[in-house]
Amino acid sequence: MIKIPRIPIIFTAAFLLVAIIVCLVNYQLAGTSPPKSFALYNFGSIASIAALFGLILYLCVRSTEQAKKEQDRLQVKIESITDTLHDAQSSLDDAVEKKTFEMSVINGSLNREIAERIQAESEGIKLRERLQAILNSAGDGIFGIDSKGIVTFVNQKATELLGWSREELIGHSHHDLVHHTHESGAKFPVQECPIYMAYKDGNVHFEDDDIFWTKNGRSFPVEYTSTPLLDGDNLAGAVVIFKDISQTKKMEKQLELILDSAGEGIFGLDMKGNVTFMNKSASIMLGWSRKDLIGKPHHDIIHHSHADGSQHHKKDCPIHMTCQDGQIHLKSNDVFWTKDKTSFPVDYNSTPIFEGKKITGAVVVFRDPSIFS
Repeated sequence: MIKIPRIPIIFTAAFLLVAIIVCLVNYQLAGTSPPKSFALYNFGSIASIAALFGLILYLCVRSTEQAKKEQDRLQVKIESITDTLHDAQSSLDDAVEKKTFEMSVINGSLNREIAERIQAESEGIKLRERLQAILNSAGDGIFGIDSKGIVTFVNQKATELLGWSREELIGHSHHDLVHHTHESGAKFPVQECPIYMAYKDGNVHFEDDDIFWTKNGRSFPVEYTSTPLLDGDNLAGAVVIFKDISQTKKMEKQLELILDSAGEGIFGLDMKGNVTFMNKSASIMLGWSRKDLIGKPHHDIIHHSHADGSQHHKKDCPIHMTCQDGQIHLKSNDVFWTKDKTSFPVDYNSTPIFEGKKITGAVVVFRDPSIFS
């Protein structure tokens, strides 16, 4: 359907109306003017109106066409802008959807990582609690130290023996708290401490006769092992396992009193034939102090020769045989040699020491028959 412009129609109707009015006015004036002059005036009026109408109509049509072109141009521009907006909106929607998806993936990963970390921490706590329970069930005192000698963990037995609580021990120097002084009262330099050496030289250090100090300032005898703690190839500290050997010391003292009360000489040997202990009677008869003989080979010192001075070979020694065959060997009319290089007659029996089924040494009981005859 063709649209008829409304403005030209309105202008045309208006000018026709004006022309009719002018004609009516002219006819009213016709009675007062000569016919020839009226005709010319009437024609001139109508021509002027028609010319003016034509000019205005032309201008209106041209303005309308320009307005239409501008409208079309603007319409095209609007459509272009609309398309651009649609494209931008589509891109924005895609970007929002993509970001939403990425955020959901990230949130999922974070939630999973958080859940895994919580689970790992929970398992770590359970593991630490389990390890602490295992440590607390041990009959020996146990504590760990870092490479600076600071206590990192401790079990319940250690706190009972030392008198310090876990909070008082953890985070503090073990040497300053429990290992600072010798039994004599002299200061114990940390550089000489076997526990310190373990996390410096990387070797296991064992001590069977040392002391630790309690919170109330009392010392007690201990036996301990200091084992280096490794983090890969690096020394990270040490783990110390110790026990109170007060009862052992007491029993050793009682055993020593019992042995010293015996009239016979008694000494013990390890598998190498070295003296491990000796009673008072043995020391008196042999002329050697315990300090002189303990740790030394008995055969080379007191059983090296026969009574005539000839060499007594170790392989023929009944005491040595005891450590080899695990049998009890009795011997009469033999001799032992004293510190002053004199000999005296002895009767003795050599009895093997067993730990389980394994021979670990021998105990020799001897006497001078000339004294007991």
